[in-house]
Amino acid sequence: MFTGIFIDDREADQVFASHMSTAGKTGLQIEFKKPKDLILLTKEILASKPNFIALDYRLDEEQEPNTQPNDYKAAPLAQLLRDYTSENAYQDFPIILVSHEDKIKGFLNDVTAHNLFDRRFTKKEITDNPEEHRKKILSLVKGYDRMIKNWNKSERWITFLALTKPESEQVGYQPIRELDKLKAPHQVAQNILRYVIDRQGILLDTDNLLAQLGVEKDGKDVKPLFARLKKDKVIYSGVFSEGWTRWWQHRLWDWEKKVCGEPLGNLTARERVECLNEKLQLQLSPAISSWKKSRDALLAYACDSCHQPTEDQYSVAAYDPLPYTYIRGKRICWKCIETDEFTEQGLEYDKDEEFIVDMIEKGEM
Repeated sequence: MFTGIFIDDREADQVFASHMSTAGKTGLQIEFKKPKDLILLTKEILASKPNFIALDYRLDEEQEPNTQPNDYKAAPLAQLLRDYTSENAYQDFPIILVSHEDKIKGFLNDVTAHNLFDRRFTKKEITDNPEEHRKKILSLVKGYDRMIKNWNKSERWITFLALTKPESEQVGYQPIRELDKLKAPHQVAQNILRYVIDRQGILLDTDNLLAQLGVEKDGKDVKPLFARLKKDKVIYSGVFSEGWTRWWQHRLWDWEKKVCGEPLGNLTARERVECLNEKLQLQLSPAISSWKKSRDALLAYACDSCHQPTEDQYSVAAYDPLPYTYIRGKRICWKCIETDEFTEQGLEYDKDEEFIVDMIEKGEM
């Protein structure tokens, strides 16, 4: 069993240690600790050789009586732990932030802290859906364990992403290959999470997978479709795959041609589904365009605001500075521009799209 530590200054919040724990031989047992002297606490944590650490953002609000008050937040503690594991790769572990929403907002303003944590969850998110968050947390732990066990392998990034040697040429972009040059597992983990798991490009989330296939996500036989895609190994099985379901873009393209004899991007949603239903003996429904409300649309991806399928011609580019060319830029469908929903999702449109946005807002499109 894996072991972890949750550190919070509020005694009442120790319940989150159990909310994040997973039973079983390959599960995760998390212990609750209150903060104390920064250096002493760091030494205690490292001496216990944990597989996982969760920190509340504010560790300096509720003080223990008759003790020296602590005056630090989560970031200084995380920094000391990261400094140690940068030099001791085989003792590395995921560190996540678990705080109330107002404290998470404080973290977002702390620009020095962003590279210290693998994930950040609000306590409300964990309370509302503990099973989903336990799955993600255990996935982080298992992902680190897998990376550490394969740390000295040649071209270890191929092992981390569970690729075959021949297909590694298809996704072996220079920044991906440079994962092998990073010094510690937490550096690799954060790059994979930020630029591979969280973004569309090399991998697709389920909304984008279905949009590319032209399939209505709430229609019939979607689960059998997923089962077939898993059987045909389109699904991603590398690090963190247990917590975040993703699908290989290059394998999906190959699969489409194998099943239907041509790339499905050349067909409307209705035509794509007709082929899939015929070849796979399913009863899928074609997806509907978010703007045209038609099943005869050349759907390209899911809108990054509403996550509904949209066409390239009826979406605009979001403002999205990209560090790597293999990441697909975010897109906002015209419907979300019309309703202004995209602003609620923290998105901005690219200023180059201002003319189109202005016409949509005036009702001229």
